[in-house]
Amino acid sequence: MATDDLAELDQDVAEVRRRVEALANDMRGLGMELRFSSEEYGPEKDFDGIVTRTITFSFRVSLQD
Repeated sequence: MATDDLAELDQDVAEVRRRVEALANDMRGLGMELRFSSEEYGPEKDFDGIVTRTITFSFRVSLQD
């Protein structure tokens, strides 16, 4: 994998993480208790030469009293 591929992928992953954090903050603003965790796998290159990384987010949401 080329360094440029990994750098672009890292930027995309950072943007996804930023958007998930923004979503979590919006939900907290609605009075919800929210916790999330993430697991990351990769990077991998498929048979078409596409570099991918898998990120799994788990959310726990509850209402605040």
